[in-house]
Amino acid sequence: MRAFWPTLARPVWVLLNGVLFTHLGTYMLVPYFSIILAKEKGLPLSQVGFVLAAGSVAYLAGSLLGGAISDRLGRRRTMVGGLIVRSGGLLLFIWAGSFPALLAANLIAGAGSGFYMPSAKAGIATYAAQGERTTAFSWRGIAANIGVTLGPLLGTFLLTRSSTVLFAGTAVIYLALAAAHQVLIAADCTGENCPERQRGSFRDLLTDRPFLLFSFVTIFVWALFTQFALSLPLRADQIHAAERIGLIWTTTSVFVILLQSPLTRWFTKHLHPLQAMALGTVIVGIALGSVAFSSSFWHLLASAVLFNFGQMFIMPTSDAIVSDLSKPEQIGNYFGVAAFVFGAGEAIGNMGGGQLMEYAVARHVLYLPWTLFAVTGVLVGLTYYALTFWGRLALPLNRVLGERVSPEQPAAPLPSPKNGKSPS
Repeated sequence: MRAFWPTLARPVWVLLNGVLFTHLGTYMLVPYFSIILAKEKGLPLSQVGFVLAAGSVAYLAGSLLGGAISDRLGRRRTMVGGLIVRSGGLLLFIWAGSFPALLAANLIAGAGSGFYMPSAKAGIATYAAQGERTTAFSWRGIAANIGVTLGPLLGTFLLTRSSTVLFAGTAVIYLALAAAHQVLIAADCTGENCPERQRGSFRDLLTDRPFLLFSFVTIFVWALFTQFALSLPLRADQIHAAERIGLIWTTTSVFVILLQSPLTRWFTKHLHPLQAMALGTVIVGIALGSVAFSSSFWHLLASAVLFNFGQMFIMPTSDAIVSDLSKPEQIGNYFGVAAFVFGAGEAIGNMGGGQLMEYAVARHVLYLPWTLFAVTGVLVGLTYYALTFWGRLALPLNRVLGERVSPEQPAAPLPSPKNGKSPS
């Protein structure tokens, strides 16, 4: 058991539980949210889409603002405030009945989530020991998938009572998390005791070329990620397997829960972080490309499992890279921008994937989107691999036995492209 459970500081475990329960609360609502808005609140589908989009926009804005606030007022304050704001937005759905009121409720809920997420990731990066960041972020993925798996089950149970009970239940989860964070996480030092909070600005971040280039490339990874939720169900409908699509989510979530930790232990010892990103992205691209050959539910399930195998390389590594590239006094800002990049990639993936699928159906070239996804995955993976030869980005990320090497220190050579292993 000791080998399975990593030794992490208590605040990290508190934040990992926060990840679990925020995902639990989110996925209690996700399967039913649009249905409630349309059938119970009486919104036309165009307005349902507008309410959903408003939440996404508020999340992006909240991420940038929350990251900056956390660097100035402290991470605990920002996280607790974000959880309370999100809870308030969810409670408003109980009484909101008009389009403006529902729009305002989702704007508030989305902004609260945006305040919380970058601060929570910055907290994990701060409280985890230097050599444990990738491990901590891999457990973040495990916690998230537990929440994704259990959330719809609890949401179904509460919705059988009423939507009021469902919204109230999710709001209570966020309020309880706010109280737990307030009690179990020490307050950040502020004012004269922490003068580093006064140094640096968002303008400084915009001159950080290694971080900006990594962020730009990663936009395309997140665009590919959205195809799992957008294009895969559309393909399932094309091959008459849509009624079993939920089983794919459950199976892949369990797959991540069981294998993320041992896989992370392996690749952190044998791969440079950029090589891990490259390998994961290529696997994701191949997995999406394989969907073109699917003719049954089992083919789709195999593609989904391969997709999640690739994402287990990407998710913890991308967060660890952001934490390693960030300046300590601006770590909230860096994770705020990373969250914005994720949302931008998601928006590009949704728009582009939807248009590609529509074009493919109209022109009877159903293989086209999946071919383009595969090509994109391979090209982005090769780009990450090429970046391992750019010292300004690669050297700060280089690790020997999980320890970071700073640019000022003599750096161990990058893992050889021939065997992919770092020196022992």
